[in-house]
Amino acid sequence: MLRYIIPLLLTANTVFASIGEISVAEGSGIVKRENNEISGNQGTSLEMMDTVVTANGVFQLEFVDDTRVDVTEHSRMVIDEFVYDPATGSGALSMRATLGAVRYASGAIAHNNSRNVNIKTPSATIGVRGTDFIMIVDEIGGSMITLLPSCDSSGMCVVGEISVETDEGMVIMNQAFQTTMVSHSGQLPRSPVILDLPEDLLRSMLIVRQKSPYDEAAEKAVPSVDLLNIDFLEFDEIDKDPLVDGIKKLWVTDLDDNTYLNELFIDELSNQMKQLMMLLMSELDLQNAELLNIKQEGLDPVTGIYYDRDPPNQTVIRKENDHIVSLVLSEGYGYKIDIIQNNASVFGYRLGDGGNSIYINQQE
Repeated sequence: MLRYIIPLLLTANTVFASIGEISVAEGSGIVKRENNEISGNQGTSLEMMDTVVTANGVFQLEFVDDTRVDVTEHSRMVIDEFVYDPATGSGALSMRATLGAVRYASGAIAHNNSRNVNIKTPSATIGVRGTDFIMIVDEIGGSMITLLPSCDSSGMCVVGEISVETDEGMVIMNQAFQTTMVSHSGQLPRSPVILDLPEDLLRSMLIVRQKSPYDEAAEKAVPSVDLLNIDFLEFDEIDKDPLVDGIKKLWVTDLDDNTYLNELFIDELSNQMKQLMMLLMSELDLQNAELLNIKQEGLDPVTGIYYDRDPPNQTVIRKENDHIVSLVLSEGYGYKIDIIQNNASVFGYRLGDGGNSIYINQQE
């Protein structure tokens, strides 16, 4: 008897598996998954490439490696990548906070291999070494990052370490409530200061403030120095007679007093020189951005337009009093947008290359 062995071809469909869930949900918010919007309720599962958006709600996200992320009101966070092997405790985690306040608590991935954890804001990259921190992102992408103590259920607290890096350099924080600020990726992170604020106040902090808590703490730690009012050419040593102070001080001059080289003075001088350079380069940056058609996500203070990129779409929002323009546009096309709202107007706002024109007139 002949026996035939017929090979059986199995086709497997790869799908994203659940990587965690919303363990606590208070108020309103959604999870964007591809072209779907899922109501953010307790028990809602999370997958890679999900975008978590809160309105008047607060979410607590629990991942399978025990990483915990708290997302406060009016915030937005994207889960770019999550891979975890519970047998070895290894994996990779990548996420972005693009608006609002997000608190991160390390799980197994960060404890076992911190290099595989990548946390970003529009202006900085945060390196995690098994600890907690909170990042607050304003409407134009600026970030304030604060290192927090990690406490277990028994009340035992430890403080780890994080690095905050931009294109210009990096600072390392290893003390509880040390805080740094970054306005954009082309700025060196500011020297860390310790905020004397409770954590719950950090969580509920308003995004828009006349003066940030960082600036208030920095002013206390470092007196303000106005370098423009310092005359570096002033020199009156030629009018002094060193013999008046006695023979012991004959060879002692003000050059022996190097307090003008102290660290605070040099840091302040460096920061102000960088700010002057940024002012000189800002006009060129604007021209280059227009030439290369690069749009920064967030609020543009010049046009008043809020731009958000969520592939394959992009959103343009502008509000003037009671008039609101909200456009959801495809990334595959180019647009020129003209908007008139009462006495305010924006002409020639461009997205991509193409000949599509949009004209909106909202006048009372």
